[in-house]
Amino acid sequence: MAQGKEMIKSISVHNYKSFHPTTPAVIPIDTSNDKPVIFFGLNGAGKSAIGEVIDGLGRKDARFAHCSLTPTNGGPFRYLVYNHAFVERVIGEPEGMPGIFTLGEVDTEAQKSIDEAQKQLNELGDKEEALNGQIGAAKKLADQRFETGKDRVWKAHTTYATSEPMWGWLQGYHKDKTKFYEKLQDTVVGTDEVLDTLDQLKQRWSDADSTESAKLNVTLDSSGFSAVEADGVWAEHIVGSGASRLAALIDKLGNGDWVGAGRKYARGEDCPFCQQGLPADFKDELAKLLDGDRQTRVDHLQGLVEQYAQQLDNLRAKVESAQAEPFVQKEPTFKSSWEGLRGRLQSNLAAMRGKLEKPGEPIVLESCTPRADELGGAVQRVNERIAAFNARVTDRAAEKERVKAAFWKLLRRDREEAFVSYEQLKQPAADALKALVADLAQVQADTLALTNRLVELRQSRAGVDAAVQAINRRLQSLGIESFSIDKKPGENSLYRLVRPGQDKGDLKSLSEGEKTLISFLYYIVLLSGSETAAVDFPLEKTIAVIDDPISSLSHNYVFDIASILQHEVIKPPQGKPKARQVIILTHNLFFLHELLNLGNKGSVLLRVVKNAHTSVEPLDPKDLLNDYDALWQILRDARDGKVPKQAVPNTMRCILEHFLWFTQRNDQFGDALKVISERDRNFKPLERFLNRGSHQDGINLAVMDYGHVDVNYFLAKFQEVFQATGFPDHFASRMGIAEVGALPA
Repeated sequence: MAQGKEMIKSISVHNYKSFHPTTPAVIPIDTSNDKPVIFFGLNGAGKSAIGEVIDGLGRKDARFAHCSLTPTNGGPFRYLVYNHAFVERVIGEPEGMPGIFTLGEVDTEAQKSIDEAQKQLNELGDKEEALNGQIGAAKKLADQRFETGKDRVWKAHTTYATSEPMWGWLQGYHKDKTKFYEKLQDTVVGTDEVLDTLDQLKQRWSDADSTESAKLNVTLDSSGFSAVEADGVWAEHIVGSGASRLAALIDKLGNGDWVGAGRKYARGEDCPFCQQGLPADFKDELAKLLDGDRQTRVDHLQGLVEQYAQQLDNLRAKVESAQAEPFVQKEPTFKSSWEGLRGRLQSNLAAMRGKLEKPGEPIVLESCTPRADELGGAVQRVNERIAAFNARVTDRAAEKERVKAAFWKLLRRDREEAFVSYEQLKQPAADALKALVADLAQVQADTLALTNRLVELRQSRAGVDAAVQAINRRLQSLGIESFSIDKKPGENSLYRLVRPGQDKGDLKSLSEGEKTLISFLYYIVLLSGSETAAVDFPLEKTIAVIDDPISSLSHNYVFDIASILQHEVIKPPQGKPKARQVIILTHNLFFLHELLNLGNKGSVLLRVVKNAHTSVEPLDPKDLLNDYDALWQILRDARDGKVPKQAVPNTMRCILEHFLWFTQRNDQFGDALKVISERDRNFKPLERFLNRGSHQDGINLAVMDYGHVDVNYFLAKFQEVFQATGFPDHFASRMGIAEVGALPA
């Protein structure tokens, strides 16, 4: 399986030890290469807390549930942490050190089966990684298409939510495009459903938002006009009676209407027009002519005219009253239909009055019904509007909700094409993603089955003998012969301590340094094994976390421990399995330097610092090396006569301040200075100057005579300081001396 890809990529810690109680410290980790991740910081800065969090989360300890690890793909992993708690678990158990399984020798066929299964498992891991990548790409494409779809749907918001009341109708959907999209997606609009326009919705909202009470319907009755118009009298020739002897002459002259109109002027015995005497029976004959049936018909005409005129006056008054209603004013056909009807009625009334004046002349009236029907239609629409208004004001809150729902439907229909387009793009991607997920599930199922098979195969070779031999070989390689380990009699799964010449070895008899050493070697072997026969994690699935493996050890072992880590864990021999990720935490500068010098210059370096709370920041190795290297360069230059000799004493003291701070050798340093001073009394002023413990007594400046600095003498004594504290190689390497010995004259 590919290395350097599936590992911890971030750690989040809070409310633990020196980390902030509420604000998580998120520690990002570069996973672009297979170099180790190294945390460097002083004791007490919070390094161990990071290792404990990883360990606790790996063991699913509820105390660390508020913290988190973010791994990349390829899990699950085993988080194997070497720290103080690990040492206590290994060394502190009264019954003995737990055994390590799955390391025993096996026959060739069994090993072939294991190797083949592991190869298949690695291939499945590669396939799972590839599928995860494809799924990630498919999800990214789906997300991109969804973003495009959301933007197109959001145009409905941009178009309509420009002012009130529409802004209020979309309350809660102004900032979240996804929420707006989902709401509109869930809005159902029938294909043939008739929707109100935006103006109609605004009017409905205005009605529901008003304080008006219910309105009365508009009533305009024009039914009486058609009955008058339909009377047959308008087409009749109304003439006088034939019983009068005047009838023939008047009929001949065709002036019956004139005679009828002039009858009122005949009061005396003379004709009111020609002033001639009238025949004695003229009035009687005139009465015979005009009275009777003719008069009855004329009276009928008179009644019809008065009825028509009164109905017109009544209708006009009602129309004037109705026109005060806003809904009537907003009905576009009301005014025109009323004006058309009124004109027709007035024309008919004028014709009727003409007929009344000349009953003998027939007239033809135009029916007002079409015009009345137009006005009736306008009134009907007004009354429908009033009925709708009354329904709205009856339950204003419900009406407002109906308006909002109708508005969402209007938006959905407006954006229907965007939804259709997105669904057409989404479905193929969704189908492809579904297929990839199904493939991934199958690969994971195959991986689980193969993992279980590997456990069975490895259990068949389970044993602790190989682990015992591996740990003892490492002890011997380090020159340790004072103790070893062996299987505990009667307890095949436990180890015990063995010392030469003793029947029983007690783990509690180990010094702190010995505990650190044996537990670290135990950890190195455990990386390739398991503490139980039933559970097995290959090294390729293991995250190795090592917290200060040189704690309590003699400095002589610093380079050995660094070498073991480099050549067995960080970069094992070709063909050997390798830990998925290596995380090292240390406070020791020289251990850090050694790790970097062994080929880990590209490691992820992080500094753990603590002010009020612990924080982690990137660490540039130049930040640690530049100042220190510069000081040694000054000494080398002074030795070669390139800088003034007066710089030597202060430079030496600065070097020791750096060196002793990182190595924690203050006590040894003081003792070494005393020993050198006792051998050489001339060293006393330099001792006083170099001893950091005296920096505050104000004497240093007085005891040094910079005019008499002997560079070679000072450098020789400086070399003695490093020899006395056990670091002659460090002095030699820094001063560029090929072999440890006296400085050249």
